[in-house]
Amino acid sequence: MKNISIISIAIIALLSSCKKELNLDLNTEENQRLVVDALFSTYAQEHVVKLNMTANYYSADSPEKISGATVSISDGSNVTPFLETSPGIYKSAANATATFSKEHTLTIDYNGKTYTAKNYCDTVPALDTVIAELYTGTGGLGGPGNGPPGAEPTGPQYEIKFSTQELVGFGDSYAWKIYVNGVLRNDSISEQISNNDEYLPDGTYFNEVQLTIMDDLHPGDTIVLAQHAISEETYDAYIAILFQTQFKGGIFDAPPANIPTNLSEGAVGLFSVTGEVRAYTVVP
Repeated sequence: MKNISIISIAIIALLSSCKKELNLDLNTEENQRLVVDALFSTYAQEHVVKLNMTANYYSADSPEKISGATVSISDGSNVTPFLETSPGIYKSAANATATFSKEHTLTIDYNGKTYTAKNYCDTVPALDTVIAELYTGTGGLGGPGNGPPGAEPTGPQYEIKFSTQELVGFGDSYAWKIYVNGVLRNDSISEQISNNDEYLPDGTYFNEVQLTIMDDLHPGDTIVLAQHAISEETYDAYIAILFQTQFKGGIFDAPPANIPTNLSEGAVGLFSVTGEVRAYTVVP
């Protein structure tokens, strides 16, 4: 017992003497980074670029929104300027569009630095049909408007279906957004069901595929489905975000890691350019 006690005391003494001060980067002012959220598509609309700074780890304040930046997107031939409409929010003209099959460059001039990002605009297949019809099955798949998992439906359930021709050639990735009476209803990445065609037969035709089930629709509501062809870079970033946020809690979790970014000068976030087509239907 004496030997064990002596060894224990020696270990405690050794551990007590092995102290090292760790200086962690907790995002103090000198370590702040620009955060960029920018999506530009081929659908004519008012596009938005959002800018803010990362926040201090110990701060309870909202991230600082960036004012006074100069923002533009170029496809090599045409330049689309973005004007600041409120702190951190920069908008294009109402009819701005990206260009299919071209690489686009986002340029942000702020505080003496020039930040850039590049992304390629892929071709997007046409949407043949969008359908909203009463769901008569069991075990609804959930979706925007269905409330927490396992919750009882608040009204009649409607299936949202679509038909489209997947492009020939592998390497295409897609995401879908649903608007109800002009309001985006699935604003999270997981709800947009981003996917790629790696495991699909080449050139598959999707005929009236169920996208989601919604239980808070009413006859006369207008449903708009936006189909996006996203780049491989964007798809990889989306999957990385999901692995660091929602795909957590199991023994096979991916280790914590930084989300991929295509921004220069140490900025974080994502600049994505997409081919976009839309189709609509009215709830019967």
